Amino acid sequence: MLGTDIRGIMAEEEEVQRRQEALKSLMTMRAKQLRETLEDRIKRARSSGDWIQLSKAECESLYKREKAHLKSQLEQLQFEQTRTRGKLTALKRAKARAQRIRAAEAASERRRR
Repeated sequence: MLGTDIRGIMAEEEEVQRRQEALKSLMTMRAKQLRETLEDRIKRARSSGDWIQLSKAECESLYKREKAHLKSQLEQLQFEQTRTRGKLTALKRAKARAQRIRAAEAASERRRR
């Protein structure tokens, strides 16, 4: 990537911002699922036809495994969000640098004339 390729930097910045919004949405959804009680999870599962023939102990076991999986997903999403935030910051710096370079080149060109 050229130091003055502002369009490319802006396109990549938009893409990273979209990714950041998607991660935020996923994190919100996973956090909501983590707050769900066992009773609420059983109701939701049975209304969708999932845990109909399971005992309460089996439901609780599945619930605990889901919670552990959701926690690991949330940790992974938080890591990815931090990485994305860092990449966005780097892109903003690169864009500012490219704009300064362009401005300096334009000023230099005007002085030559």
